[in-house]
Amino acid sequence: MQKLVNLGCKLNQYEGYCLLEVFSDVEDLVIVNTCCVTREAELNSHKKFRQAMRKFPHATVIATGCACRTDPERYAEATYLIDNVDRNTTIKDVLPRPDKTRYFLKIQDGCDMKCSYCIVARVRSTVESKTVTEIDKEVRWAMSLDHKEIVLVGANIGLYGRDTNTSLPELLVALNKIPDCPRIRISSIEPFFITPELVSTMRAVQACRHFHIPIQSADNNILKQMKRPYDRKHLEKVIRLVKDNFQDVAIGADVIVGFPGEGEEEFRNTYEFIREQPFTHLHVFPYSPRNGTEAFRLGDPVSKKDKKDRLWELRRLINQKNYEFRRQLLNKNFQVAIEYKDEQCLGLTDNYIKVHIDEQCSRNDLVEVRIDSVTEDITHATRVTVTAPVPH
Repeated sequence: MQKLVNLGCKLNQYEGYCLLEVFSDVEDLVIVNTCCVTREAELNSHKKFRQAMRKFPHATVIATGCACRTDPERYAEATYLIDNVDRNTTIKDVLPRPDKTRYFLKIQDGCDMKCSYCIVARVRSTVESKTVTEIDKEVRWAMSLDHKEIVLVGANIGLYGRDTNTSLPELLVALNKIPDCPRIRISSIEPFFITPELVSTMRAVQACRHFHIPIQSADNNILKQMKRPYDRKHLEKVIRLVKDNFQDVAIGADVIVGFPGEGEEEFRNTYEFIREQPFTHLHVFPYSPRNGTEAFRLGDPVSKKDKKDRLWELRRLINQKNYEFRRQLLNKNFQVAIEYKDEQCLGLTDNYIKVHIDEQCSRNDLVEVRIDSVTEDITHATRVTVTAPVPH
């Protein structure tokens, strides 16, 4: 029995699968890969750890991840407690075998930004990039496992190459030279790294038409308190750059509600920005103070009720915007990466729409479909039959 409990970001998931390879010879194994980005994630991480200790009392239980770095005492009963720094050494040069359709490929780790609310720079402080050669090798490894999509992940992928004298656009160009390279998707990227050079490169290499941008707020005063190095006007410029260069592009965002100082006016500024701009999906988080961050001293003055109300207001808004976006895709063709959930055949478009397909397809295939119906909850597609040309 081997069990991996992955919590948190795509980067954490990649590292969890790598650890599973490192300890592949351990018969009774549970790896709890923790997260501390929010208070809820921290509590859930410890809950999963306690469950593992109770349910598998004779197993080798490994606790690792960011929550173990901020509060190691809570995981002291684990067989092995692996710190993030030690984990990076342990999994160096390891090639994972994820059981997912999409292959999350770690290209860098670390963040040295000083956002006042964020704990990531504390728990993943050293910026370190893989070389282009190492990433090329891993893409070919993913291809050998029949993955049709590669998602480039990191703690802050816009910093990729700063320590190795290269850049994210240069990496994309290099990967595009791999014969039959799977489609490439970039994960969450900060708005100040979305430049004309990156956008033009993504167009040239036909990377997925999908940007996930952690804007966090669209109120200038809150952004200043968060120590985010941009304002609302810069966000508008970035989104216009993306929208003008990609047809049917998916634009997602992370938003924090209830940051100290966010009153009704500040929230309305963010709400109206989301309403006016072409966002297609959101991750909305209620603010939770993180000990060790600069904002911790500000306390948590916004009530839980206000946070909850604002969260649901944004979710209702984005659900409607997502529905309108999907309706615009009716009768259009897309290539989708096939996966299954509860025996239902699903496909993910390059612009981040999950479609339901009635007929059976091979898992991990990349197939062409036409979107033929859209409801508020489901996007349905039919596989397009490609007719071979008639010989003359």
